Amino acid sequence: MYSYSNFTINQPIAHHHLAVCSSTNSELMQSVNTAKIDPSQPYMLTAGMQTAGRGQRARTWQSPIGNIYLSLYHPLQVPLSGLLSLVVGFHLTRLPIIQQINRQRRAVGLPSVGVKWANDIGYYDVRPSSQPPTQPADQILPQPLRTDRSSFNKLAGILIEPVLTDNQITGVIVGVGINIEAAPLLSKTTKEGMDYQAISLTQIIKETQLAHNRQDNKNHINTGLNNTAVAFPRADDLYRPVSATILRAINQFMTFKQDPYSLTEFIKDYSAVNVLAGHQVQIIQQSLTPTKQAGADTAPQVFEPQILEGKVTGINADGSLQLQSNNEVGMINVYTGTIRVI
Repeated sequence: MYSYSNFTINQPIAHHHLAVCSSTNSELMQSVNTAKIDPSQPYMLTAGMQTAGRGQRARTWQSPIGNIYLSLYHPLQVPLSGLLSLVVGFHLTRLPIIQQINRQRRAVGLPSVGVKWANDIGYYDVRPSSQPPTQPADQILPQPLRTDRSSFNKLAGILIEPVLTDNQITGVIVGVGINIEAAPLLSKTTKEGMDYQAISLTQIIKETQLAHNRQDNKNHINTGLNNTAVAFPRADDLYRPVSATILRAINQFMTFKQDPYSLTEFIKDYSAVNVLAGHQVQIIQQSLTPTKQAGADTAPQVFEPQILEGKVTGINADGSLQLQSNNEVGMINVYTGTIRVI
């Protein structure tokens, strides 16, 4: 594994916290565009609650009190690509609290928290296994997923937005929302077509503790969880490590152009946290070409979605998803779409 300790963060970050705002990304973008902050320096905006939180494709991000809502602006000297979101996600899974939780979850056969392409952190449900874990507890590899999985449990989301100056990308805003204490219960409407349910870090810790207790009672042994139990986190305690993690990710992303080796090693290391790797998925893409209704020149145009199915094999250097198509067309590079495990 590549040594990510090389990306140390020493510089202080200008930081402003709001009790309530519409969207940290929107507020920070406005501050950059109106020259309220120095565009040559990183700047962080956090909020206790958002009234109009946003995710990818302008989807709603429900933002109750008790969670992390953080946006970080950073000047950018390299071309922006979809890979940045995956780098940020990878580094978030390396937060000490996430690594500790994952070690405990693997010890009882629970799926690890990982990265779901292209901008989500969480895990897929799997049925409890009667087999002992096949991986040492000190490794950070996610448990392999099986075909009896259900919907995705989303802990965090990442929103990457470019900052333009004279039609040139000169900076980036990385927005991160992490459910710490509160996970909104999503309905069919509020899911907005996505196949997931929100989960909080507190819920994950409770679920893990319960699984350890059940295993202790079943096997009449002590798993040792009580000696290494994860304390229930507070958002205020995690802002500093999360912001340092995002800075570390941006710094690494900006080295890829000059250091191809680090990019190659990152792609290898990302496979360890890729919750989709090796599994069959369906990807729905909105077509940009309208379908004309037969015999109806004046009929409204219909945009038929394109459906791709295949096995995820990894990611590319530009952040696109590698998909081995089921339709005998070979490997496909996927850049966008709504993805579901099938």
